[in-house]
Amino acid sequence: MMTLIDNLAKYPVKTITVDGHIQAYREAGQGQALILLHGISSGSGSWINQLDVLHQHFHVIAWDAPGYGLSDDLDTDQPNATDYAQRILGLMEALNISKVILIGHSLGALQASAFTHLYPERVVALILANPAQGYQRADEETKTQVYHKRPSMLKSLGNVGMAACRGPHLIYKQEQQALALVNEVMSHLTLNGFTRASYLLAYDEIRNYLTEITVPCVVIAGDKDQITPVKAIKELAVEMHLSRCHLIADAGHLSYVDQPQQFNDIVLSIN
Repeated sequence: MMTLIDNLAKYPVKTITVDGHIQAYREAGQGQALILLHGISSGSGSWINQLDVLHQHFHVIAWDAPGYGLSDDLDTDQPNATDYAQRILGLMEALNISKVILIGHSLGALQASAFTHLYPERVVALILANPAQGYQRADEETKTQVYHKRPSMLKSLGNVGMAACRGPHLIYKQEQQALALVNEVMSHLTLNGFTRASYLLAYDEIRNYLTEITVPCVVIAGDKDQITPVKAIKELAVEMHLSRCHLIADAGHLSYVDQPQQFNDIVLSIN
């Protein structure tokens, strides 16, 4: 029986040069481009269930964010979401993609929102899955804690220890294959990329980019998500006038890993 990790071999990591930087990604399928942006503790491999199914309908591209996997770091140690958005634009241009359906999970939702804010004409639809909202509005002590928390864990625990400690909190169903996939993906975290992403989480805010959004936007929450809880996501959707909010049953923070069929059905419903 093929495991999720075995399946990843069908979608090997590719690299392309974007504005002088190496950018890594996995891809499958043809047609309308669908770009998948992972969260802070993740990577392109976490999207195996989407690569495997959605490639029948889309040209699916799952990136490794700057500083993740084989992707070169950003040039700044203190990025905001627009720095990541510029790399997304560069990747699209390098792959000759004019318009995209953009899915951002967790911290990737902040990056996807910034791209959509800057380049609405390039976005067919925006999907915010289990969105992290950022801590820019918090007090300085909270921001400092958020910035240092995850990199400190990675430094002290290492990749294996970090995966063992944090991985189970991302998955509700605790299925062996899903946990193994999370461990595999977290084994490729790098301290530089993780630290810059932590800065983004601490010092930016999704509302900066969702105000007066003109692109169709779908929001997804997992009903068992303890990291980005349903209540906060629904409040964001109401505040930002985001019309469509989907709740995935029996899903934790990594809703697209926990319940891939429910997640994929939502994506297909907007096509």
